[in-house]
Amino acid sequence: MSRLGRVANRAADLLFLPPLDRLWRRRLRGNVLCLLYHRVDQPGRVPFLDRFGVPPIPPAELAAELGFLQRRGARFLTYADLRAGRYPSSNEFAVIVSFDDGLRCNYEEGLEVLEGLGVPAVFFQSSGMLAGGGLVWEHALYWYGAHPSLVTQLAVLAQQRLALPADLRDGPLIARLRDATPVAQVQGLLAELAERWDTSAELAAAANLLYPSEAHLHRARDAGHELGSHGHRHVPRCNISAAEFEQELVRSSAVLARVLGEAPQSFSYPFNSHLPGDAQICGRHFRQVATVDGALLTPSTPALALPRFTWPGPHPNRLRRRRWLWTGTLAWPGR
Repeated sequence: MSRLGRVANRAADLLFLPPLDRLWRRRLRGNVLCLLYHRVDQPGRVPFLDRFGVPPIPPAELAAELGFLQRRGARFLTYADLRAGRYPSSNEFAVIVSFDDGLRCNYEEGLEVLEGLGVPAVFFQSSGMLAGGGLVWEHALYWYGAHPSLVTQLAVLAQQRLALPADLRDGPLIARLRDATPVAQVQGLLAELAERWDTSAELAAAANLLYPSEAHLHRARDAGHELGSHGHRHVPRCNISAAEFEQELVRSSAVLARVLGEAPQSFSYPFNSHLPGDAQICGRHFRQVATVDGALLTPSTPALALPRFTWPGPHPNRLRRRRWLWTGTLAWPGR
């Protein structure tokens, strides 16, 4: 962003001074603002996720954000509420709080925040991210990428097996493998690394610290929160076939049904990666599908394309936080 753009952006923050709250609340009336968080945790606790994944929101910050909306009259809903036809009236606004991936910290730190405020939420769980197994391919990739010595072996093997450029290292290498390489090839690469360097036990230990147990899911469900599906292995749709994508849905639904006693009714796309026709595939297995396509939700919004706004990361000032909470975005208001 240019210097002029930064100045203009800071100036736009002034539109979110407290005296203007009434105007922003009026804009939300009759609508649902769906917010997405990924990881409720303290920075530094899981260095390899800090380095390559989305940044964590500390519990106190999450409490401050949800408390802000609660004090301004937000009605908190889940997707189950929408399935039952419970939408805000024309004189109120609603918020859906959702968490993707299904990391253990969300069921511990995040759930504590929710219970303290009396706020329901939706946990979209990747069923492959349960304690007792190894790291899913994405997190194993991050683990190797942050390892002081094995990151070099990862780069060498990627060059040898996948013909990736020799100068592709660190963040760009991880992004290329995660976002633009068929998942089967990445998994083959990771399996070879694990066998060659005998890291399976370390990866399993990391998974047990990072992923929830079945008891964590039970506790959230029993506390009145909704559990949805986020696929099984957290795979970008663009890197697998339609048949593989549907198998991800089937497997995830089956695992969560076994754990919870009932199949999930809602689904969110991993990485927000979806292709034309995917909604129809999802509709064979779920009643609702959540995206991260940044718009307010109304009663006329298609159930298989429910938009959310994703947390943009740490806020540089309080006005920027208010801007995110009132609009779901840091773009110019109304855009």
